[in-house]
Amino acid sequence: MSQWTDQWRDFVRKTSYKNSLAEKKMSNDQFWRSYGIYDQALMHSGYPGEALAKISSFIAPKTTLLDIGAGTGAFAIPLSKITSKTIAIDPSQYQLQILLEKAEKQSLTNITTIEKEWKDVETKEIGSNVDYSLAAYSLFDEDIEGFLSKMIDITQRGIFIVFRANGSDTLNEFAFGPRPYADYICLAQILKDMGHRFDEMLFTRNYSMPIDLVFQQYRFCSKSKEELLGHLSREGRLLDRDDGKWAKFQATDALLYTIR
Repeated sequence: MSQWTDQWRDFVRKTSYKNSLAEKKMSNDQFWRSYGIYDQALMHSGYPGEALAKISSFIAPKTTLLDIGAGTGAFAIPLSKITSKTIAIDPSQYQLQILLEKAEKQSLTNITTIEKEWKDVETKEIGSNVDYSLAAYSLFDEDIEGFLSKMIDITQRGIFIVFRANGSDTLNEFAFGPRPYADYICLAQILKDMGHRFDEMLFTRNYSMPIDLVFQQYRFCSKSKEELLGHLSREGRLLDRDDGKWAKFQATDALLYTIR
């Protein structure tokens, strides 16, 4: 086990949303149901942005895609307009329900869903011919080598991983205190130690979000709304608009990919 694996495991245990699941004794589905503004937040953030465009450029028509941790379909929905079959995996029934409702509105009939964590999915549930696989901000597994190996072994043509590239937002540190950190570099090093070389691309998103959505994102922190506002104000990140207060953010997404 390398220092990178140790760093990732510490990050997942103490920092990822799975830490909130353990502390609050919530299931995956309960967590996402409590975060009903998730799609609104994504819309304001511009995600998945340029990363989606780049991945789309690699995917050949009439192929199969496996989306691990598909959520409400940020990638699965647009990419299914290219593929002949998309398998969306997510442990939250609530998230998958929203994904399927979106697919129906867009007359997409080539998406199948599996309501499980990736580690619990059996190969026979997927089939042997997966052309492309994708994991975007969904690699929160302490056994990261097992997660990645399973993903790589089942894929024939191209593998895509999307994860954060910039440092932790100062609002996170203010809200939760110092915590373990991991980014795409950690994942790239783990893949390298496993004998896999992935290419890298970075994409930056600058955006603003209504303050009420920000409060929802930080609903499990110990700081009050007034304290969160104070921190954002001190950093010059608050915007007064006709429709209320908004906060400014910047996020950088890293795309790790390999095409066979």
